[in-house]
Amino acid sequence: NDWQVRSAEALVRWRHPSLGLLYPGEFLALAEQSGLIMGVTDFVMTDAIRQIGHWRQRGLDLSVAVNLSPRMVQDLEFPDRLNRIFREFEATPEQLTLEVTEAASLDDPDLVMDIFTRLRVKGVGLSLDDFGTGMSSLTQLYKMPFNEVKIDGSLIADIATSKAAATVVRAIVELAHNLSLTACAEGVETPAQFEFLDQIGCDALQGDFIAAAMPASEMENFIHVWNGSDHTWL
Repeated sequence: NDWQVRSAEALVRWRHPSLGLLYPGEFLALAEQSGLIMGVTDFVMTDAIRQIGHWRQRGLDLSVAVNLSPRMVQDLEFPDRLNRIFREFEATPEQLTLEVTEAASLDDPDLVMDIFTRLRVKGVGLSLDDFGTGMSSLTQLYKMPFNEVKIDGSLIADIATSKAAATVVRAIVELAHNLSLTACAEGVETPAQFEFLDQIGCDALQGDFIAAAMPASEMENFIHVWNGSDHTWL
């Protein structure tokens, strides 16, 4: 399988003046509680789309995935606001994928369906994140207009040592394909995991085996090196 780098996931970090580099687990819950999460999500989304436009100007056709806050899923103005950002940075909706957890789409299914459908009509990708953990609902895969399912890293971590985990991951990939969805594996950390996922036809892989998180400025060189080797990542 000729794996190539075609997308990246935007990961938020906070360079605090006194506490140093903070990771999402250290401040996102506070942002949710204080009502600032929409501002954080807007910032990450805008910066990701700006970066897509910058890469396009440099001849690099790279898409970006962004985690969508549950609160944004219930904002009817969100699709139109997103469209204005695309125009501002000369990026295309097809280059953005929004990752949504199942919990985000359960509160008001009719409203969420309306927003999701408008996003998909515009060309924005929709990915069901963390599938295979918690209260995973198979009905979400065919009732909501997702085009991708992301297999949670906790399942991927066990595929080399647990036949049951490997069977479940294989079944999720097959299910996704039967529903005309792509399957992306999160948390790929070892050659054994990479090879198994390659063999069962998983469409996309991400994790430290491919690359640790890096600044956007380092992506171009990474892509040049990775795509020029024999093993690659979608």
